[in-house]
Formats: sequence, structure tokens, C-alpha cells
Amino acid sequence: MRSVFALVCFFVGIALANAQNYDLTQKDDQKKLGISFMANFKDAKPIFPIEASDISEQVAYQIADYFVEEQLKTRGTIAGYKVGTFAAGEYDNGPVNGLSGPITAVMFSKGIHQSGAHISINCCNMSFIEADFAAVVKSDAINNATTDMELLAALSGFLPFIEMPDLLQPSESSSDVGAIATNYDFRNAIIGDLIPTEASEEWINRLNNFHFQMTNEKGEILAEGMIKDAYEPLYRVKHLRDRLLARGRPLKAGDILSLGNMGAIRPLKPNQYFDPAVRPVFRGTIATVHYIGLDPKGAASVSVAIDR
Repeated sequence: MRSVFALVCFFVGIALANAQNYDLTQKDDQKKLGISFMANFKDAKPIFPIEASDISEQVAYQIADYFVEEQLKTRGTIAGYKVGTFAAGEYDNGPVNGLSGPITAVMFSKGIHQSGAHISINCCNMSFIEADFAAVVKSDAINNATTDMELLAALSGFLPFIEMPDLLQPSESSSDVGAIATNYDFRNAIIGDLIPTEASEEWINRLNNFHFQMTNEKGEILAEGMIKDAYEPLYRVKHLRDRLLARGRPLKAGDILSLGNMGAIRPLKPNQYFDPAVRPVFRGTIATVHYIGLDPKGAASVSVAIDR
């Protein structure tokens, strides 16, 4: 038994040494690392840890750009962007934990699926069903919008949205810069029908006050909450837009903007990432997120089928 343990440690040591051979101040090595993530993505295996002290935010985004470039060879076109979870006002007084603002990442067209899509339980290193919410850009006027009304006028509407990321970092030693470098772990998202909106106070009120539920195929409520307890959607739209503009990425018509978890995450498998008492494993075959009080036509929803 001891010899097996020693052998495992030996190979882990070699792997870590190889990982540490990258000089991440050099663009060539940044590119090599970014490209190397594609093998982990395809094989559903974790990358070597990237700790907070290993790289800067700027370098993390440079590595992410190489990873994105590699994914674009097989994952379609850029369908939109996602923003990391952050509290209102968190970055108003400057950087927090080395980050100048909320995390952003690219979403790919071949990772966006219609409601009812099937996702294998073995799709990923670590995936989960997340009750999310998304906006759709109507025009590039969004890049100059300053008020909530102007932002809303530049949007076509909002989408019922389930995200199913793939956490490529190991459960220990994960970091925000690692999440940036791995393109914030985007793999799959499922969308419902567009809910068209108008630039009005009524719609701002609806966006800030709707209720959501996550259910299984039996109709059992797995989670529920109010959007106001998570975030204001237009606030998230503005900050995602601002972060992208700072990196020279203006938004365009048709871009999908994933605004983040509303308050429900259900992992596909037992794992070391989440406390099962807080985020229990999803045991069913169909997960549905319902949006109640948002669309004046009635409740909207989006579903994903889990193949076991």
C-alpha cells in the first residue's frame, strides 16, 4: 500500500513540476497553458490549481483569450457573455482581492441549447444545474446607455436561462484568477423563449421583483426565491457591459448576457465543491426553472433533461 502511495505522489510531483515550468510572464507560455485547458475540457478532468498568488487578473484574461481562441475552432461562434457573481457596490471603491471588477467570460453558440435539451450526467469534470437569468441585446446602443431606461431600450428582452458550467479547477486551491483563466468554466446553457420587454417603469419593477422556483419532473420544489434577494438584472447588465468595454469588446445585437445565479445550484453528482446540506445533488431526470410574475402573459420556464 505504501509503495502505491509513493508512486502516486511521484507522478503527482512530476505533473506539478511540469505545470510550474510555465513562465506565465511570457506570452508563449500563457498561450501554451490556455491551449492545454482544451484537453482537460474534452476529457472532463481538472486542471492543475491556479492559486490567487500565481497570476494577475490581466494575465488570467490573457490566458483565457487563448483558451477561447482554441474553443472557437470547434465550439461555434461567440454567442454572448457571462458575468461573475458580485454584490452591488462591491467594486465602487477600487479593486477587491486583486480584481478590478466582476469576472466576465465568453459563451459559445454550440454550448447554447433550447429548452428540453439533454445533458449527460458524465458531461463534465464538475457540473451543476444553476437557476440563472439572461438578457438579449437589441442594438449596439447598449454600449452608450447610462440609465436603466436606456439599457432596457437597448435590449430585446430576457431569457429563462439554466447554466450548467464545468468547474475545471480542483476543489482545493481554486481561485478567482483561475476561474478567469478557464473562461469562468462555461460549457452548457439552456434557454427558454424570449420574454420581450419595453423601456418602462413597469418593466423595471417586474425585473426587480419576480419570483423563481426550481422543480423536478415530479413537480417537487427544489428551491425558490426572489430576484431582489440576488441582484438587480439591469445593474448586472451595465457592469457586464462596462467590463467588456474596458477589454475592447463592445456588445452587438443578438448577444446573450448571462447575469448569474438567482439562488439555486444543484450538482449532478456527489462532490467536494459544495456542501450537500446547502446545495444537495440533483437526483431527478428533468429540472425546470420557473419565472413567476415577470411576464404579464404568465409564468415562463426553461427545462433540461439529465441523461443518467
